[in-house]
Amino acid sequence: MVRELVEGRAFGELRESLAKLEPADAAEILEALDLPDAAVAFRVLPRDEASEVFANFSSDEQERLIGELGDKRAQRVIESLDPDDRARLLDELPVEVAERIIRSLSPADRRATQAILGYDEESVGRLMTPDFVRVRPEWTVAHALEHIRRYGKDAETVHWVYVIDEGKTLIDDIHIRQILLADPGRTIESLMDSEFIALTATDDREEAVRVMARYDRTALPVVDGRGMLVGIVTADDVADVAEEEFTEDIQKLGGMEALDSPYMSASFREMIKKRGGWLAGLFILQLATIGVMTFFDEHLKKAVVLAMFVPLIISSGGNTGTQAASLLVRALALEEVVFKDWWRVARKELLTGLVLGSVLGGLGLLTVLTLDITGVVPTEYALRLALVVGVAVVAIVIWGTLIGSLLPIILHRLGIDPATSSAPLVATLMDASGLTIYFVVALLVLRGTLL
Repeated sequence: MVRELVEGRAFGELRESLAKLEPADAAEILEALDLPDAAVAFRVLPRDEASEVFANFSSDEQERLIGELGDKRAQRVIESLDPDDRARLLDELPVEVAERIIRSLSPADRRATQAILGYDEESVGRLMTPDFVRVRPEWTVAHALEHIRRYGKDAETVHWVYVIDEGKTLIDDIHIRQILLADPGRTIESLMDSEFIALTATDDREEAVRVMARYDRTALPVVDGRGMLVGIVTADDVADVAEEEFTEDIQKLGGMEALDSPYMSASFREMIKKRGGWLAGLFILQLATIGVMTFFDEHLKKAVVLAMFVPLIISSGGNTGTQAASLLVRALALEEVVFKDWWRVARKELLTGLVLGSVLGGLGLLTVLTLDITGVVPTEYALRLALVVGVAVVAIVIWGTLIGSLLPIILHRLGIDPATSSAPLVATLMDASGLTIYFVVALLVLRGTLL
């Protein structure tokens, strides 16, 4: 429908149609249009609505639309964005374009934007907005409500009101409900309990995700090193960070570097760069597996039947190790596990590995005996071979759960993202170590018979 209205130049109807939609829905519709048509539709939106719709575009679409709108129109759109959204957009733009737009902003907007851009890209400071409501402790509730009515329309949220002293130091935060329901003659100080949760501007942005989830807040104050209130972080910004971090962890667990852009926007070069390095590294690590096979080559020649069960052995170790790694990476991300818990984790996984290994080992033993009875893999020492497979699987599963669970904890302790203990990495490590365990067990059990 929107496409037809654009092509028919029915701008009045187009404005009305888009105005009825939520900003996120309108952005999705415009992104589906060709760029020239999207720019035409965007131009008919009122300025306030345009900024909300623009904030919901992907970063790539924002950049393309700015190029289509021209400098003056783009300046008005960017100036109407919230400071945190504006800083995020300018981060994505080419340097020369971003600098030109910053110079064109009003002095107040330029100061707010540059203040946010001054923080590290991964810090809370980049997420915060300086648009919030602050009150003084000596004010009456009536005075505070009048202040909120006057300045609240420009704030990111008025759910929480922040109390500051003369030096702009944060001394409390109060939910708007308390103020609305209080006697107008009471002072703000009488409503305070002087207990509040705040982030520091230099904190990692993942800290905002953890704190907001833990305390179930819609907004959190941000202070500088001296305790001065410099901004707030809201739930919508934190939700975006949580999605980005989760996506990054999933991609790393898949055995690759995290993409810097959405999948459909990622260039061919980026795909090769992010995936090729890991694949090459894993390829080289597999040389260890070849080394193990070569070391036991003489024994394999004597008992070729051992090679028949190598896929079963490899899959048992890789699968259990991958399971454990996935569980621990997520537990570390949610702070359910810390380094000092390593022994509890090891003990838990040791017991889990013993039970799972016993089940899989039993299945392995029955598999060997069944294959011998049916004549698929006949051998003179079927019971001993079954024992080798069964015992090896138990040992390998226990080893896999320990490696998969402790490797993320160790990496986290060393300051390395535990998600890099990816499924392919754990599986590759288990290939070499699992084969070693298998052949050692075979030498102990089959010595004097097949070996």
